[in-house]
Amino acid sequence: MTATRAARHRMPGRLVAGGASAVLVAAVAMVIALFAADSEPQTDDDGLGGAGALAEWLMPLVRLLSTMATVGCAGALLAAVVLLRTDGGPLGLQGRRAIRDASNSAVIWSVAAFTGAVLTAAVMLATPVSLLHLRLDDALGIPEVKALLITGILVAALAIGIRRVDTSAAAGLGVLVAIAALLPPALTAFPRDESYVVLAGAALVIHVIAATSWVGGLAGLVRYGRASRSGLPLVLERFSQVALASSIAVLLSGLVSAIGRLAAKSGGFGSIPDLLTSDAYGALLLAKTVAFVILIIGGWFHRRHTIGDLTTTGNRFWQLVAGELILMAVAIGLSVALAQTT
Repeated sequence: MTATRAARHRMPGRLVAGGASAVLVAAVAMVIALFAADSEPQTDDDGLGGAGALAEWLMPLVRLLSTMATVGCAGALLAAVVLLRTDGGPLGLQGRRAIRDASNSAVIWSVAAFTGAVLTAAVMLATPVSLLHLRLDDALGIPEVKALLITGILVAALAIGIRRVDTSAAAGLGVLVAIAALLPPALTAFPRDESYVVLAGAALVIHVIAATSWVGGLAGLVRYGRASRSGLPLVLERFSQVALASSIAVLLSGLVSAIGRLAAKSGGFGSIPDLLTSDAYGALLLAKTVAFVILIIGGWFHRRHTIGDLTTTGNRFWQLVAGELILMAVAIGLSVALAQTT
């Protein structure tokens, strides 16, 4: 009993440390990618106008934090509804813990969304944040800003609404709200004047939902699945199904979305191969694709060699999971850098 209680007290600290480590890895990958692609935030040398260097850099960093909080919220909800499924009945200890974590992550996600809306308005209007209230109407007219505000409102409602949820059926409603909150930023990710925006935008919606489910599911597996050795095989089986479907959707939708974006940048599908090797966006896209392919291969290796017998491969299994999470953090950093690259 004493050991169990101690483990419960230690877990929040481990959760914070793990989350902070993931954010750090993703941030380093993002910054390196931005500089490698010459896409780091630029400010006017004459000091006239502009949102300022701090706002320019905070925007991708806040976007990264929002993405990581989204993954945390989605992973916790996925754990409560799918991995630890109780067929709509009362949630167990780990399920209730997952709901609390989802609510806490949603708070961070909401704050990041609102902060991102302010920074996006400042950057796009080339106006310091301190003077943004003078251009409030212009700021609220920017589609990206409106999308982030809608997301912030939805996620704030999610954080409050699921706080005391105690059944997996009720938690399922939270999943629907979380998916709805993902949609506005994805739908406004590409400029409206791109001729291939429908193709790229529709694929991006699927890509975001699938990637969030996959990465969040793996994080949820580590956070909640390890607590019960007897129930771990069932949780792993359920996650394996989610990961297989999500990884395929991520790869295909990501390729379709990228093709649409590259076609818009180059003026047609025929110029895509040249753009892949000569443009910063193409280079980052290739790096991100390689990362996801490695993750898919790693998932296949898990299902083939380690999941079958955790009694003999337990340590190696969790080492591979840790490696996957690190690579996923790198992929998230590359994704944010990709969104920053034009």
